[in-house]
Amino acid sequence: MRRGHKLLIGLGAVVVLASIPVIVLSRQPAGPVAALRHVVQTTVSSAPSPSASPTATPAASVQATPSTAERNAAAAVAAAAPPTKATAQISIPRIGIHNAPIYDRGTDARGVMLIAPGYAVTHYAFSAAFGTGNTVLYGHDDIQGNIFGHLYDLGPGDQIQITTGGQTQTYQVTGHQIVAPTTVSVLKPTADVRLTIITCWPFNVDTKRWIVTAVRA
Repeated sequence: MRRGHKLLIGLGAVVVLASIPVIVLSRQPAGPVAALRHVVQTTVSSAPSPSASPTATPAASVQATPSTAERNAAAAVAAAAPPTKATAQISIPRIGIHNAPIYDRGTDARGVMLIAPGYAVTHYAFSAAFGTGNTVLYGHDDIQGNIFGHLYDLGPGDQIQITTGGQTQTYQVTGHQIVAPTTVSVLKPTADVRLTIITCWPFNVDTKRWIVTAVRA
């Protein structure tokens, strides 16, 4: 066999192998164990953003161990959710977030969290309503708008404001923790009123989750 033919066959094998992680990673187990893994769905945000257009953003997929090839492949097959109306707004003055929209999202058939992309935050519908218990929020840190790109800068005492139903609730940050995507204990109901705010970590690697906790002031 000629050397040129061998080279073409070798390159073909590399392409096939490169596609395997996307298939494997997309088959997440159903139920709570998959709850900190995310699938992006398109929504429309009316809030301005210095880093993202407020119009619909192409769907993509965030895996536990993402790479550029995996994200591009997932984006080609991810389904887009229809636009929905924001149910609340969030402001975090310490990191320059002002009245960013919050959208309610649930999970897909496999228990994987669906998330609103762009300059937007997701409230997971399985968690408590604002002001009633453990309200779980998620926002991107390095793609699709980068809204929580500075979530890591928050410290105890920093304020977070949630505006919903014409009223503003104020929360104070109490601390943070770094967990694996399968650590779902942070999602459990609590006796106090709090926000559990999640983003991916480390920056542009996303193998873990950075969790900020804030309690009602």
